[in-house]
Amino acid sequence: MYRDEIHLPEDTRWPSVFTLIIGIAYLIVGVVQILSSLQLITPIVGFSDFVGGFLLIIIASVFLTGVSPLSKNNQEGYAFIAVGYILAALLFGLQVLVILTNGLGWFLRFEDWLAWNILNDITPSFWMFIILMTGTGSLWVIGNMRDKILGVTKEVTSQ
Repeated sequence: MYRDEIHLPEDTRWPSVFTLIIGIAYLIVGVVQILSSLQLITPIVGFSDFVGGFLLIIIASVFLTGVSPLSKNNQEGYAFIAVGYILAALLFGLQVLVILTNGLGWFLRFEDWLAWNILNDITPSFWMFIILMTGTGSLWVIGNMRDKILGVTKEVTSQ
């Protein structure tokens, strides 16, 4: 009933694959961030936040939980995708806020911010969200181009 209103695809195979890729990427980056923050691997700039890595693993688990319903053509899987996007957007927004406040402290020449470097604030929660939105936007554009090129039209039924 609502499928046409929110433009959900009929086949959930590709959203399932995309969600699996997103979930695995967030999981790998979250584990690497935790290992880097615990100094079990070589420290990486921007990967020093243990809690941030744990939050990325939570986002990954939300995305990965949606893979199973989507692969069974169950529309409930879209709810997991939506919650994953919301959590990723919240982390991104918080990171942007941190960057802005640190930049303000540096601009105002506060003592603790004189040695501040923006590279330390570009964390995985920041760039993973940008990659997520770029990938989603690309798939949306490709899907619309495919529909226009192939001339896919929906049947209109009169009621």
